[in-house]
Amino acid sequence: MPLTLLFLALFALAFLLLNITLCVRVWRLTQLPPWRRALPTLLLCCALAASISRAWGITSVAEAVAFPLNAATALLGAFELNRHRRRTRADA
Repeated sequence: MPLTLLFLALFALAFLLLNITLCVRVWRLTQLPPWRRALPTLLLCCALAASISRAWGITSVAEAVAFPLNAATALLGAFELNRHRRRTRADA
């Protein structure tokens, strides 16, 4: 296995772990409405389903949808956490 593929796999694993961590942290924010707490997790599940569709030979869905959904999960999770931090700092 070439070294670049190993680095790519490690980056993908780190990005997945970042997304999971963000989803769990957003899910724990009880001040948010339930649909806003669940949205990053639902986006991540859709991205994982699109990525898994590659195993059945449906590569066009994975190529078109998986990475944008993963990026949206990370951005939305970071946005919700930053917004929560700013709001709690302003209240204190």
